[in-house]
Amino acid sequence: MSNTYTDYVNKVAITVPDRYIDVKTGESYSISPKVIEQIEYHAENNSLSHLVLAALHHYLTPKPAVNGGSAEILQQLADIRSILDNGSFFIQPSVKSRGTKEQTEAAKLLDMKEVEDILDAFGG
Repeated sequence: MSNTYTDYVNKVAITVPDRYIDVKTGESYSISPKVIEQIEYHAENNSLSHLVLAALHHYLTPKPAVNGGSAEILQQLADIRSILDNGSFFIQPSVKSRGTKEQTEAAKLLDMKEVEDILDAFGG
């Protein structure tokens, strides 16, 4: 059974069925009591159009990624797919190998006695 809610001041009416279909996914959902409560509140306070527009804005606006979440993963998958679709790819070395001179300079910065003491302390 559906109910119609009206904001007479702004000439807005909405008929709410028992279930609705999510237009993005095609799945069917029941209308929650919280949604009904909000629709009733905004119909009584002449702000029904604002509720509908705010809900549409929230629904249609992409959500930002949180700490490299799924958006980053999806971007990487899209990059991989692009590489595979193009039929060729180049793997770039991630770290430049150190030359003998650089390794020697790095070893000079370390006190080998300290390194040995630390390894002994941790059972290594």
